[in-house]
Amino acid sequence: MKRLALLLTITGIIIVIISILSIIFPFSSIAEDQAKKTARLDDVVVSATRSEITAFDAPQDLTVLSSEEIMASPFERVEDIVRTIPGMYNFRHFGMQTNGIVSPLIMRGVGSNRVLVLVDGVPQNDNFNNAIAWVAWGHIPKETIERIEVVRGPSSALYGSEGLGGVIHIITKKPKPQGQGSVRAEAGTAETYGGSLFHSRSINDLGFLLAGGYEESDGFYMTENPESYNIKRYREAGKALGKVSYDMGDESDVTFSALYYDHEMGKGRRYFYDDLRLDQYWLNYSRQTGFMRLKGLLYLNHADKTAYQDTTKDNYASLYRVEKLPSTYTWGADLQGTPCPWKGAQLTLGMSFKEASFKYDEDYTQSVRDAGAKGKQSFISPFANLDFHLLNDSLIVDLGARYDRIETSGGANWDTSPDGGLPAYNNPFKSESAGSFSPKFGAAYHPDDKTTLRLSGGKGFRAPSLFELYKVHVRGGGTYYREANPKLKPEEIWSYDLGAERFLLESLWGKVSYYQSFAEDYIGDRLTNSYVKGGKTYKEYILDNITEVEIKGVETEFQWYASREFTIFGNYTYNESKISRDEENKAFEGQNLTNDPRQKIHISIRYQNPRIMDITLGWNRYIDKYYAVDEVTQAKESYWSADLAVSRIFFNRITAYLNAENIFDSVDNEGIAPGTIVNGGLKYEF
Repeated sequence: MKRLALLLTITGIIIVIISILSIIFPFSSIAEDQAKKTARLDDVVVSATRSEITAFDAPQDLTVLSSEEIMASPFERVEDIVRTIPGMYNFRHFGMQTNGIVSPLIMRGVGSNRVLVLVDGVPQNDNFNNAIAWVAWGHIPKETIERIEVVRGPSSALYGSEGLGGVIHIITKKPKPQGQGSVRAEAGTAETYGGSLFHSRSINDLGFLLAGGYEESDGFYMTENPESYNIKRYREAGKALGKVSYDMGDESDVTFSALYYDHEMGKGRRYFYDDLRLDQYWLNYSRQTGFMRLKGLLYLNHADKTAYQDTTKDNYASLYRVEKLPSTYTWGADLQGTPCPWKGAQLTLGMSFKEASFKYDEDYTQSVRDAGAKGKQSFISPFANLDFHLLNDSLIVDLGARYDRIETSGGANWDTSPDGGLPAYNNPFKSESAGSFSPKFGAAYHPDDKTTLRLSGGKGFRAPSLFELYKVHVRGGGTYYREANPKLKPEEIWSYDLGAERFLLESLWGKVSYYQSFAEDYIGDRLTNSYVKGGKTYKEYILDNITEVEIKGVETEFQWYASREFTIFGNYTYNESKISRDEENKAFEGQNLTNDPRQKIHISIRYQNPRIMDITLGWNRYIDKYYAVDEVTQAKESYWSADLAVSRIFFNRITAYLNAENIFDSVDNEGIAPGTIVNGGLKYEF
């Protein structure tokens, strides 16, 4: 810790010196160009309309993170890289990468598991248990990411279920003729070691990309005062991504990608851990003719998870239950066509199909007991999107719509001897179908070449997952018992936002947005019974639809290029998410949704000079965090954290770097965060 303190002191002195020099010397003449680059106004994005449009013209509020920004981040996992984006909140802090089925990201206050994640267009939210949370968002090697597009607001008109709060689209790199390659090795806190390999190149019409990495860590304790049964929360993870592309001429190209991820993660006790194997395959095809641009996608996601559970019955001294999700699949296809732009208009038409299936089994080591669940869910979804460019491209109007037909079948759950003395059950469920129509509207207006005014609105929905419909969820030796609910209705949200972005000075860019959302049939836990037995409190819940939730908030951000080397950027979010009506329990009305701070602040200072070093210092503050305590949400003390990334290039090929997260150990996170995390390493590029 003394070495860390010395390092941080030296780094702080360097930052102060750089700041003084930046003020003394004149601003760079290219400040405005740099500001435009940082704001990503000229970047071409695809996630906001499903066709190419510049970020400056996009009718929906979005953020683009470039490959350079991603690599400069002190974080390895996407969930951490995007945590500083306006409107985004990650309710687990750094080391907590072993949560089960709950996605840690909340966007615009809509709650967890309500952000759609795409990789090259492939949905990662698998509709049976959201396995993306299990892989800790680290399944895509960082070096392979070309950019991350984050679209805020409901996105069901383009992508269907899941995107109530927005979309995070991870777009991986394409092989290039000049070739790229790197080897990286690092070590850090908690006996953590890792490394990665990346190489990409195209030769004539054939391109390939190969990347992989491995990490292991002794981990940290889940509690400040460990009991005799506690061990450190450890992890071992390996991943690989491969791509082969073929250019079929001036008009067509095809890319096949395959991803593999494998981890074992301990959750703080000897018999409390999980194994996961994830493999994904997808085929992207595009064709540009004189009158049509075609895009096709075919994908298969496979997850095989085993969770090992202990029990309070013997003070966690033995293995009690093995939960298996063997050979769980999600597969689908997506086809869209965009006629070559008419004068002032662009139309995209398409059709999507997705099917998810799961079978869940429980094996008990100390009794003859059979429990589990199964089911299948499919979506078929036509969609359309139309852009108009009016008034000499000063006004862009976007209209979109999608209809999702949802079929759920083969559902069942069973248990021959439930915990807590509950009766045995074996429930088959009949097939159910539902439909959801999702429209959207957006407009972007440029009164001058430095300003964009935006207005957008639309509907989002999320179909209840197979996990929520059919799986009875038990934890704590039966002290927590949550009944499944096959009668759950899809969540729906109607939302609008309006905002503006502008170059306030030639090197200063700012943005402000206001949003309001009205959700219906929001899915949450409802307490049905509570009793004490053997000195322990048992609580029984059922998943249920909450009648209405109202959400509103403001997002502001700025980026300032003070000089060629010196950048300051930051954002502030204010959000309120409240239950406005609950027909089943009036006491819930006026309560806040859980795990989302009312205010979030992020400020970063970055210095870039290849002759000296790159330094990024980030500060985050979270105010009025809300969490669940006995079914009532209560305010929690605000907290803050600071992160640091320092790197230096030697001989144009070797990069030495040091990353420090939570550098002042300011977050205890209920006593289970590992405190300050430091890692450093070397990277060789070829």
